[in-house]
Amino acid sequence: MLCLVGLTGCEGFIASAHWVPGEAPTEVPVRPPLEEEIDVCEPARVDVGRVTLRRLNRFEYDSTVRDLLGDSTRPAQDFPADDFGHGFDNQGDVLSTAPLLVEKYDTAALKLVQTALAAEYRPGFTQRLPATSMTASTGSASGQAWNLYSNGTIVGDVTVTTAGTYTLNVRAWEQAAGPDRSQLSFVVDGVAQGAAVNVAATAAAPQTYSRQVTLTAGTHRVGAGFLNDYYQAPDDRNLFVEWVELTRPASGAPGGSARILTCDPATGATCVRSILSQFGRKAWRRPLVDAELDRLAALVTLAQTEGDDVQQGLELALHAVLLSPHFLFRVEADLSTAPRALDDHELAARLSYFLWASAPDAELSTLADTGALRAQLEPQVRRMLADPRADALSSQFAGSWLWSRGVEEVSPDPVLFATVTPALKAAMKAQTEAFFGTFYKEDRSALELLSGTDSFMNDALATHYGVPLPGSASLVRVQGVPENRRGLLGHGGLLTITSQPNRTSPVKRGKWVMSQLLCMEPPPPPANVEAFAPSGTPTGTLRQQFEAHRAKPECAGCHAMMDPIGFGLENYDAVGRYRTTDTGGFAIDSKGTLFDGRTFTGPTELSQTVAADPRFAECTARQLFTYALGRAPVSTDECTVKNMTAAFSQNGHRFPALIIALVTSDTFTQRHGESP
Repeated sequence: MLCLVGLTGCEGFIASAHWVPGEAPTEVPVRPPLEEEIDVCEPARVDVGRVTLRRLNRFEYDSTVRDLLGDSTRPAQDFPADDFGHGFDNQGDVLSTAPLLVEKYDTAALKLVQTALAAEYRPGFTQRLPATSMTASTGSASGQAWNLYSNGTIVGDVTVTTAGTYTLNVRAWEQAAGPDRSQLSFVVDGVAQGAAVNVAATAAAPQTYSRQVTLTAGTHRVGAGFLNDYYQAPDDRNLFVEWVELTRPASGAPGGSARILTCDPATGATCVRSILSQFGRKAWRRPLVDAELDRLAALVTLAQTEGDDVQQGLELALHAVLLSPHFLFRVEADLSTAPRALDDHELAARLSYFLWASAPDAELSTLADTGALRAQLEPQVRRMLADPRADALSSQFAGSWLWSRGVEEVSPDPVLFATVTPALKAAMKAQTEAFFGTFYKEDRSALELLSGTDSFMNDALATHYGVPLPGSASLVRVQGVPENRRGLLGHGGLLTITSQPNRTSPVKRGKWVMSQLLCMEPPPPPANVEAFAPSGTPTGTLRQQFEAHRAKPECAGCHAMMDPIGFGLENYDAVGRYRTTDTGGFAIDSKGTLFDGRTFTGPTELSQTVAADPRFAECTARQLFTYALGRAPVSTDECTVKNMTAAFSQNGHRFPALIIALVTSDTFTQRHGESP
């Protein structure tokens, strides 16, 4: 963050500019003042830096299990809220791990594994019908068997809950007679299944004859038939059936959709190790070493030794995978205090969690496995930005930077602003995120963040704004919006979150522009300073009341910086509706002056003034650096920020160019350890 040169209260630490309802502000280090900025990036001043071991935040956890297991239940919503640092909730230094969170991890991991295995694992099935309990069309009992002494069938009912292929087994022998063997048919629901088989077994050595049959879920009548009765005294050919059995072994359901059971674990240890290796590689974002795989496989063996089946053993091992620090944290080893290049798996994880807030996909993982990722960073960035998972940049990066994540939590006065419903606030939030998404998806100039003539609205939001309806209940893109709705400063969500519940706040709005768009943090207010309280019965505009408040010496320092910016947005009421008079009926004066003397009138000129300020491009680079690296830039990062800003400006202020400049920098692709 920037401090204004010469202002008191800027030394050491200052309060973070970021605010989210319910979150306490976090103190962050101040960047060097403008007068100390470096012009030449000398090697001695560059340090690739160190990122604290970072656990997955709630959004990253949900995104990771979504991509790993296909789970869309968002289990992390039950976790404790993540702390914010430097305006973002993915900062390594503040992502603590409390005992309650560990308990939540355990519960979530078990449920995730059980659900995933239940979807892919097919339990075994066996039901045996003794022949003497079945229904026969002919014959009589003979001990524990049934003697089919003439052509006929013996059948019984079996209920299966899962459709699929089963094995129909018949335990039988013949009483031989005539020139042929006894012929046995397999019967399902009155229909013979395939060709009959010749029975050569004897009473002294019965055999089991089998046939694969395909069944739907439900009750089926299964059994056996005798097809070639023969009698010529004294010879008599009969077929004896001891029992009929329907079976299906327990197995996985491998196939293109299988996320875990890529082979049938019932086939043995080789398949089990393959399942653990492949799942562990995805979950831990790197290949497992033999010792790690041995320990996981031993859990399966232990479960089976205790009498559990292979599914329960896999459940135990996969539960351990999801409770491991290698899953819950993004591990980058501190090998020494000297800078080192990240290995390709560490680099793949940095890249995927930056752009997708989730684990690397198959293509990134393959490039990492072959050591080819570093040479493919630019094409991979462009591929990843075109992927729907890049929407995380809108919801998480822009959502924090531009405060849209907090819009649904604000509570305007329900009496004064009864039309501001939860659905309307959701549309406000979505408007900003969808608008931001066009900048990395369409490679458009970031300067249009403040001046774009397009926007996203639905009928409810358009009604709130007083503009023509797009004719849609869902958010759609709208071109040629009125001037007062162009760019971020015309978004109702931003204007609402920077207001008081019952009135506008030039202070909050001015501070937001300074801190979020220009990275210039005003000093904190002096201790025990009297808060501004508007007049109950106004005799002048809110601006005039603020000017009177600012006349107090103890208030002048802060308000002289923020208020004149905020007054440029005073045409918008506390929920972002455009107006020309305030609540007291007084005409609004939207003239303003920036801290450096530049003047403007109204939101359009304010947007143009901010977009033309070189600090805007640098601040955008600084915000992106903080989000991507999980730490704020410090003095030794100024060269990286300077190079990012230069690439950003030289390429028409396109976000892909800014992102590529960052991910190809030494700061992103290297790290160093910490001194003991």
